[in-house]
Parts: sequence; C-alpha cells; structure tokens
Amino acid sequence: MLPIALVLVLTLVLVLVCSAVPWVARALRGRHLVVALVVGLVVGIAVGIIGAVRALPLSPLTDLLVLVVAWSGGLLLGRSLPARFGAFLSWFLCFSVFDLLLAVGGYPQVPHAAGSVSPLAWATFHLVLPTGPFAINGVDLLLLTTLAEHWHRRGASYLIALLPGVLGVLLADGFILVTQLSLVPAIPFFTVGYVVTEGVYRSLNRHHAPPSATSAQSGAMDRVV
Repeated sequence: MLPIALVLVLTLVLVLVCSAVPWVARALRGRHLVVALVVGLVVGIAVGIIGAVRALPLSPLTDLLVLVVAWSGGLLLGRSLPARFGAFLSWFLCFSVFDLLLAVGGYPQVPHAAGSVSPLAWATFHLVLPTGPFAINGVDLLLLTTLAEHWHRRGASYLIALLPGVLGVLLADGFILVTQLSLVPAIPFFTVGYVVTEGVYRSLNRHHAPPSATSAQSGAMDRVV
C-alpha cells in the first residue's frame, strides 16, 4: 500500500493538470473545440467498453483513454452547467449525494475471472509503482475538470480554479487519516472546496473593486437613507 503522503502528492499533480485543461483548450475555439471534445469522449468511451468486455490487458494506453474521457467530458459538462454559484452548486450537491449513497451501499463490483482484469479498471487512472499501486476514479478527474471549466467561464484565475480540487483532496486525505478508512467518496469534499472557493473569490473581488464603484455604492446608500 502506498504511503498517504505519496498518494497526496500524486493526486495533487492530477489536480494541477485537470485544472489547467480549460486554459490549454483555449487554442481550440467554438465549433472546433466542441467537435474535438465529442470525438475524444466518444472514442475514449467506445475503446474503454471494448477493452472491458473483451477483458483486454491494461496498458499505459488505458490511462491515456481515462484522461481523454475525463478531460473532454469535464469540459463539455462544465460548459453545459450554469456558470452561477447556486445553480452549479445544486448539481454538485446531487453528485455528492449519489457518491455518498454508493459509498454507504457499496461501490459496484463486477465479477471477473481469476487472473483477468476487472472491467471497472478501464474507468480508473492507475499507476503501478515500486511501492504499490495508485488509482483514482475517472469520474473524479472529470469533475475536477468540470470545476476548472466553471471558473474559467466566470473569468477567474487558474489559482481559483485550482483551489476547489486542492482543498477537496486535502480534506479527503485528512478524513482518511482521522478515520483510518481505506476509501472515501471524493465528490462531497470537492463540493466543500467549491463552496470555500466561492467565498474566497467573492472576498477578493470586493477587495479589488474600483474606488469609483465603491463611491457610487456609498452614494446610493446615502440617498436611500
């Protein structure tokens, strides 16, 4: 089993990469970006299904396919959800409840022959390291990309887009250390990270508001009084 510190470092690296995807995707705009995302998503899912059904051996190609599906799906989902705090939060709360129900009821286990690869492995990014295996659910990577695209659409900086994922990972690993659980649902922690990030974002916007706007607001309040 990997040390928790190494798991934290590897997860944060993936958070850094997933959060940067919306800024990298700016090179493709409009229709070209949508076509590229849809093709990547469809091809990645199709190959993953074929590999799972035929029980093909895993390879570095598997991880690449998981990333392609997570990044393209995350960008598409981030662009389809409302770029408003309340509406976006309601969706993530639904995802969180579903993730919690899966954790309480037990994550799905797909039977497979001894010595073969579980079909669910095709939906997981995994690395085989000398100290043990590392794995993270592709859905978590997709939602990290969705969070970053949401902040990108709102005109926030990369650091703001990065913050929900970093906070979520730190909270999840801290929860694991305290409870000694081996596996916890990640989406609720990402949701908490998003709420905290919203507070940071609004606080920074208030502090950087132009003086003219502040004066106009004060004048309006004086007139109301």
